[in-house]
Amino acid sequence: MDTARDPVSVITPQQLAARLGRTDAPLLLDVRREARFAESPRMLAGALRCAPEDVAALARTQAPREVVVYCVYGHEVGAEAAATLRSAGWPAQMLAGGIEGGEDGVDAPEDIAQWRAVALPTMPRAGGAQ
Repeated sequence: MDTARDPVSVITPQQLAARLGRTDAPLLLDVRREARFAESPRMLAGALRCAPEDVAALARTQAPREVVVYCVYGHEVGAEAAATLRSAGWPAQMLAGGIEGGEDGVDAPEDIAQWRAVALPTMPRAGGAQ
C-alpha cells in the first residue's frame, strides 16, 4: 500500500487555533526533515518532534490518538506522515501551510495570506532534535 497516495485530511491554522488549549486538543507532531528542523529556532507550542522516517515506528508503538502533523510548508513530508498515521488507524490531519504558512511561489497567494493571518503559538526549539 502506498500511504503517500492515501487521501489526507487537512486542518487550517484557524481550525487548529480554535482547538488549542482545550481538553480535546490533538497531539501536534513536528515531522520536518532533520536539516529543516535544525535550521529553525522554533516549533509549535506543545508539539512533539518525530523525524519523518520514524513516523511508522511511532504509529506502531503508541496508542492511536488524534494528531495534527506539520512540516515546513504543508506539502509532501506532512502529507506522507499523515497518510502513514492514518493507515495505522490514527485520526491524523496535516496542517495546511505547515509551520511557515505556505510556500511563496508554490502555494496560492490567497491561501498563504489566509494561513499566515493566524499566528499559532510557537516555542523556542529545545537544544536539538529528538
